[in-house]
Amino acid sequence: MFVMNSLGIVIILMIVVFIPMDRNYTASGDKTLDVTVNLSNTEDSIGTYKVHVTVYGKETLEQSKVIDTSTQTCPDDIGSLCYVSAGTFSFASQSVPVDSKIQVCVKETTSDTQNCVYGKNTKENTPEIITVGVPHLN
Repeated sequence: MFVMNSLGIVIILMIVVFIPMDRNYTASGDKTLDVTVNLSNTEDSIGTYKVHVTVYGKETLEQSKVIDTSTQTCPDDIGSLCYVSAGTFSFASQSVPVDSKIQVCVKETTSDTQNCVYGKNTKENTPEIITVGVPHLN
């Protein structure tokens, strides 16, 4: 902004804005490793299961949620099995280098019977899709 006084001297008014250089990023602004989990073998195993995802990167990252398998998705293509989506688990990608191991476990909540499978963080910039069978009770 320019302001001129009665003597014709131009006075420049400056507004200084300080932007901190050490910004702390939150997960919503960072890139993430997304792990989409599907539960298979659910046709005869309706119940409540705890899904636990562990990512072994620069540090061990974990997330869990409880899933009810009473609602299933059955694709129309031939040979597809019905499954229950456990959703997507998101982790800060700067903590998870390519080829880092991912473990997904599904545990039946009343008996503690569980199944686990492993995957890895691939170099593709898409969610990692991991399917794990729910444990059958004897």
